Amino acid sequence: MGLKRTALAMAVGYILGAKAGEQRYAQIMELWARTGLPLIESPSVQRLGEVGKDAASRTVEAVASQAQSGGQRLVSAAWERAAPRWGTAARERGRVD
Repeated sequence: MGLKRTALAMAVGYILGAKAGEQRYAQIMELWARTGLPLIESPSVQRLGEVGKDAASRTVEAVASQAQSGGQRLVSAAWERAAPRWGTAARERGRVD
């Protein structure tokens, strides 16, 4: 008896929740149609969006530049540390004069 009652309660809760969710979705869409779309189309919001895109673009360029120069420095440092060891090992094997 307990399992049937629990299953029935869950089914009723699901149905009522789905209907409430559908009504809330309709409310949100109506609110968006009244306020959201005109807000997005306003010139000040458009300008703000452009400023944000420009700032993001400049930041990406700066980060990429720093990453590239940092990567080059890392490779140079690794080569400077490893080159003497590789040269010594190669001379010992008779591969380099």
